Amino acid sequence: MERWTPERRRELTRTALIEAATQVFARRGFYGASLDEIAETAGFTRGAIYKNFDDKEGLFLAAVDNHSQRNLAAFSEWFEQGPATAVLDAEALSAAFRQIIARDPDWFALDLEARLYALRHPGFRERYAANARQMTDAVARFMEELASSAGLTMRLPPARLAHIVEVASEGFLAWAFLDPDDGELFKSFFELLLGAIVADGL
Repeated sequence: MERWTPERRRELTRTALIEAATQVFARRGFYGASLDEIAETAGFTRGAIYKNFDDKEGLFLAAVDNHSQRNLAAFSEWFEQGPATAVLDAEALSAAFRQIIARDPDWFALDLEARLYALRHPGFRERYAANARQMTDAVARFMEELASSAGLTMRLPPARLAHIVEVASEGFLAWAFLDPDDGELFKSFFELLLGAIVADGL
């Protein structure tokens, strides 16, 4: 059996709080969500939140970051398990995009809530933007590794390409939830995107 050290116990508590916060923030929004409800959903008291996070904003940002990290890990796993040619297949890429990201309206609601809150609160905006830049860097590194393993050359700097993908995907996600049957938009997006990462002559 795993020995629960104080550090491990705190890690598990923090994870449970973030999972609960993701659900509650997505369902009720930042202002509608209460720390009491989040704590109760996680199976803890409100004091557990203050022991692990500086404030409600910190917990909110942790929930957004956690879901983004999960999406990135899911994409990484998809590419590792799939055939090498998947990186050049717009249809396969769009299918993965829909399965991993467009399947979860709660996550999209959470992200929309975070951006709206950031627009109205400069202090949180700085924290949110800094967090988003870290995610962009992670996506850029992932793209570089993917291109290198497939023998491709990017025509745009990885960081810029990663940022374009992130920003553009927000619009596609919004429409995917409004009109789930219009799946061709994802395919068209990746057909355009592949032109920015495939080396000349391929």
